[in-house]
Amino acid sequence: MVQSQGLGDRELASVLLNNHKLSANSLNNLILESVDPNLRQDVTQILYRTYQHQKMIWDYMSSKGYYQVETAPQQEIAKAQQQLQQGMQ
Repeated sequence: MVQSQGLGDRELASVLLNNHKLSANSLNNLILESVDPNLRQDVTQILYRTYQHQKMIWDYMSSKGYYQVETAPQQEIAKAQQQLQQGMQ
């Protein structure tokens, strides 16, 4: 009989991270489409906690080397900031 291999830390963390991203998108849509101010406030608080949890999961994954991100060159960052500032004027 073959035993199935369980999910490892990397896979579980990835699933959690992806679920938090999906939840954040859904919560954001709910906020944007809600008329009731109390509902909007409650869901905004839930969305903020979702952001916090997502960051904790990402930090864990990053510390284990599961999620590696290339650092953008400073020149590209400055260009993006300039474009954002121009768009807000």
